[in-house]
Amino acid sequence: MQIHSLRTFYWVNRLGSFRKAAEVLNISQPTVSARIRGLEDELGVPLMLRDAGLCLTPQGEELLDYARQVLRLTDDLSFQNAPQSRASRLRLGANGPVAATWLMALVDHPEAQHPALRLEIEVNQSATLLKHLATGQLDLAILSTDTPHPDLKLTPLGKFPMIWVGAPSRYGDRLDDEALSRSPIIGYNWESPIHDSTRTPAFGPGRHHRFAHSDSLFMMIRLAVNGMGLALVPEHAVQQELASGQLVRITVERRPAPLEVCAAYRRETLSPPAQDALTFACRAMPPR
Repeated sequence: MQIHSLRTFYWVNRLGSFRKAAEVLNISQPTVSARIRGLEDELGVPLMLRDAGLCLTPQGEELLDYARQVLRLTDDLSFQNAPQSRASRLRLGANGPVAATWLMALVDHPEAQHPALRLEIEVNQSATLLKHLATGQLDLAILSTDTPHPDLKLTPLGKFPMIWVGAPSRYGDRLDDEALSRSPIIGYNWESPIHDSTRTPAFGPGRHHRFAHSDSLFMMIRLAVNGMGLALVPEHAVQQELASGQLVRITVERRPAPLEVCAAYRRETLSPPAQDALTFACRAMPPR
């Protein structure tokens, strides 16, 4: 039984698609099919019910547990014997609030500890970073999520205070629920953990307000500065705009919940650069 066949079987089940597994493994779809057929021929049992959306048979479920154990051991062994050139890469992800504040410090630390490190950085929304972690495209990500993932470990790091802000030419420094319910809102994509915070009781079913959403924290801040509406943002991300008078902090009746930030990574062994970055993140961002 070949390791690459077990790995292919794992990814087909993990992604629910022969095509997606082929993309992740960088092989052709016919090769994926051939490897699955080879496993079935070798074991003498069907592993998948292909007419039922790639549902695993009982034998397939047993093989999946076995494949997970074998691949974990194989990956651990490969890491321990990896050449320095392979071990000296860190693929780091960060969401917008992290990128807007202490990403530079997080980048500087592993580079100082590992001079030959090749650092690859992805700034994206948390939902996308989680997907890229799960498919092995990232080693470590600092993000916001309240949803557990079976293949990922989440380590809480701290909380970012959230505040409502708007252009001083349009808003004062205080709004009650009624005024808030009439205000245009610059909000977050529905996949963001902050999305529900912009759907407070003040924004009930009968509310007819303008709602603009963006995946970019930078763009949300710029829209707020230009008077497009109110934005709920991490306080530290708008310090410059508040100090310059481009934005005003707005007190509301219901204090926004803080944004919880965590480190996410696969449950397998972390590389030394990834472990160093995780240790630094835990130390550099105490709970607020």
